[in-house]
Amino acid sequence: MEFFHLKTFHGTTLFFCSEERTLKHSNEKQASYIDVVVAQSPENPAFFIIAPVTIGEDVEKIRPEENTLFKDRFFVFETGFQNNNKLSLLSLEEKKFFSADPFGNLAFNREESREWEIFSLSPNHVALDEKSIRIFDEINKFVSNKNNIEKAIREISLSNKNIRVELFNLFARSLNATRRKTFSKILTTAFLNIPDENYFNILEIINHIPHAEWVHRALLELAQWNVRRNRCSIRKAAGEYDFLGYGHIRGRGNGIYWGSVILGIAREAIESREDIALLATARDEGIYFLEWIAHHRVIGIKDFFIYTNDNTDGSDALLKILADNGEITWINNTGNHVPGINMQFKAYNHALTTLPEILDFRWCAIVDIDEAILPSEESKNSILPIISARNEQDVDCFSLSWRVYYPNGRLTWSNEISAERFIEGEKHPLVKSIFKTSLFNYSYAHHPECSYSVRVYATVDGNIYPPSQTTSEDLNFTQSSTEWAHVCHYHLRSFEEYIWKFSRGENDGKGVVKNKHFRYNSPAIFSLFAQTFEVEGTSPASRLAEDIRTEMRRLTNIPGVAEAMQEIIFRYCTASAVFVEESLQSMSVDDHIDPDTKQVWEKLCSSWRNDRAQTQNSVLSKE
Repeated sequence: MEFFHLKTFHGTTLFFCSEERTLKHSNEKQASYIDVVVAQSPENPAFFIIAPVTIGEDVEKIRPEENTLFKDRFFVFETGFQNNNKLSLLSLEEKKFFSADPFGNLAFNREESREWEIFSLSPNHVALDEKSIRIFDEINKFVSNKNNIEKAIREISLSNKNIRVELFNLFARSLNATRRKTFSKILTTAFLNIPDENYFNILEIINHIPHAEWVHRALLELAQWNVRRNRCSIRKAAGEYDFLGYGHIRGRGNGIYWGSVILGIAREAIESREDIALLATARDEGIYFLEWIAHHRVIGIKDFFIYTNDNTDGSDALLKILADNGEITWINNTGNHVPGINMQFKAYNHALTTLPEILDFRWCAIVDIDEAILPSEESKNSILPIISARNEQDVDCFSLSWRVYYPNGRLTWSNEISAERFIEGEKHPLVKSIFKTSLFNYSYAHHPECSYSVRVYATVDGNIYPPSQTTSEDLNFTQSSTEWAHVCHYHLRSFEEYIWKFSRGENDGKGVVKNKHFRYNSPAIFSLFAQTFEVEGTSPASRLAEDIRTEMRRLTNIPGVAEAMQEIIFRYCTASAVFVEESLQSMSVDDHIDPDTKQVWEKLCSSWRNDRAQTQNSVLSKE
């Protein structure tokens, strides 16, 4: 194997930045820069492996939670063209050109080869240590066999332990859809037919991933479930899964990321049997569960996967009854309250990498308990013809824009449905998403993502997101409000419920807040409610009201449900009264809140006290 240095069109030299653990190019070598060598494979056409001269460095002692673990240290390219010592380089996975701009940046995403995509080879005069040469040989051996999946897995399993996960990343990203499906079947078959040669080879790779036991257990359970398709209606995502809630695990530098890649690919092989399920996270939102389930049953969604953690409102009892009766799948997400864990991220990552039952559904919608999907009247108020149309269009994910609902002058919660209590306000560009369950291995609140392959995104109206607008930020929004369906976002609700929303102990980066009290991140929440409280309007969701009530009555007639709801309402009424008074105290001492808003809030509190005194007894007696 021959070794070279690589120079850019600008005359600069490539270096490996040890701090960022990626490639740079410069005329001057900085303290964090390591010399780079280029190894040319003897094959025709040749592969080029670009890596630091110290590729054999030991990374075993780096903490699994840190971003620096398993960051890419080598890069493999196909030859675009080669003439003497001039060449262009194509990435293996996306067939895009490697490019160096005049400002020191390198990219892997150019569609065609021009000046910045032309490089030159020069002889290497630095002696490589024997360990690094051996690793270059192992990379070359893997690349030579990358089109034979079982051979590639074997080569990775036999490679140096410090590069196994990086090799696997290269392998995963170079798979097209057909070969990825073959690999996913190999994964599930290997874990079903233990002992199996592929099983032991895959295990050698997995064992070098942080939290390897999570990956192994998930693959084993997936393989077994795929044969039996048994439904477990009550599950637990215990504290051992808390690491899935770290915000940075989506970065390729983190070791946990590689486990989600393996599991994501394995799950692509699963054939779904049902249309659509709904995935949600909740805490202390028991007063809304029956209405929320009933609403989505009316529009055609029959199955629900609900993650909750640290409930104090008595809703665990209700969720257990509903799960025992086959109405929902309930996953208790209560963990160890580790600082920095986002419980919502943990739930989504757990569902899309570890939970096998959700794969029985071709499509998955992620909707919060204060949100409700509303299909258009043209679709007969059903989500089913909409997902059929997007399926025929061959999109992987489609988005529905928000419509924010306003309080409609309501001061207190009442046992009426939101579709009639509140009115439609602004059309908001933020979205929620419905996606093919097996094609994504994690999700944000507004859209899912796949960390190892490109997916096709569209709006519910069928407008495809162009490749230039599929960054994480772009996918949070639509350019215009969607028409085929939208999401009713009951963000404000009544005065009392709005305060309750900010008193549930949401995650603030310091762990789950268990001592509940009214708290807010910005004084704007006071002015927002004050400005919208008396706005008048209509509710398009009200056309579903009678059907929602009918379904709620059916759910309430399940033995134990009425009693569980009565306990939830009692706890809500007791706690919310305390939180309203706390909100007034908080607002009165905050100098950032303008006097007019303070005056409005004080009047709302006074009116709420009068309204609460008149309605509380009747509400509790009815339940």
